[in-house]
Amino acid sequence: MGHVLVVGSVNVDRIWRLAAPLRAGERLTWEAVTLRCGGGGFNTGATLLALGHRVTLVATLSTDAAGTACRARLEAMGFDLRHLRTTDAPTVPLDLLVDPKGERTIIAPATTEARLLTALPALEADIAYVNVRRAAPGVLEALAARTKVVAQLPLERTERRPAQVLIASAADHALFAGAEAFAQAREIGGEGLAALVLTQGAGPVALCEAQGRISVAVPALAAPADTTGAGDTFAAGFIDGWLAGVPAQAAVRRGNEIAGRLLAGEAGFERPAPLPLTTVLIAAD
Repeated sequence: MGHVLVVGSVNVDRIWRLAAPLRAGERLTWEAVTLRCGGGGFNTGATLLALGHRVTLVATLSTDAAGTACRARLEAMGFDLRHLRTTDAPTVPLDLLVDPKGERTIIAPATTEARLLTALPALEADIAYVNVRRAAPGVLEALAARTKVVAQLPLERTERRPAQVLIASAADHALFAGAEAFAQAREIGGEGLAALVLTQGAGPVALCEAQGRISVAVPALAAPADTTGAGDTFAAGFIDGWLAGVPAQAAVRRGNEIAGRLLAGEAGFERPAPLPLTTVLIAAD
């Protein structure tokens, strides 16, 4: 098994279970609200731990009750938290609206979206996974110079994300749908980029490499109750395969397999248990 440096967010997710699908202009009715650990860093790291890897996490948590509860959960799961940063700023939950078909819509506070990664520990790891919105100049270049990197494709085209592999949701990156997708991705990932991986929910995964583009089918599943974190879990499965030295196509299949195990609720890949919090408001009326 490998040592993975995971650079990403740990959030308190406030999950709103909706009674009906989202429709513009309509009144929303919710049936249940749950608080649980979430975020790209948490979801991918938790799956890597479940697969037997060692995970060192770089993230930021508040010192308030919500942040303390998240930290306790991370420690119990086995995360290496030596490089976890703290802030006195209060925890602001990330709201996720989940409809009856399991589709989720994320409402993120502006403070979360404005975070900037300014430094990383100079530690030895077999591979690094980067899932941050923005980074200061030079930080990720230095990381890629000393270890292999798999990263989420940044939402802003001006951001650079040096990596061997970039992973993204096709829904977030429609500009990468054409024949020039790999060339466009290399402008962001650098000359060392080997593959661009575009997920499409239940649709086939697009694998773009210098030699061309192929589609990798996603095995059919019963309709999941919640798709939250499926993309993050796919990334963990891909990294598991990439660490094993398999070709990119096989690593994509491994990502599909692991994401499918989460969506099917397989033992060891269940959703995190609710957080024991009373300090984060849950609307009751």
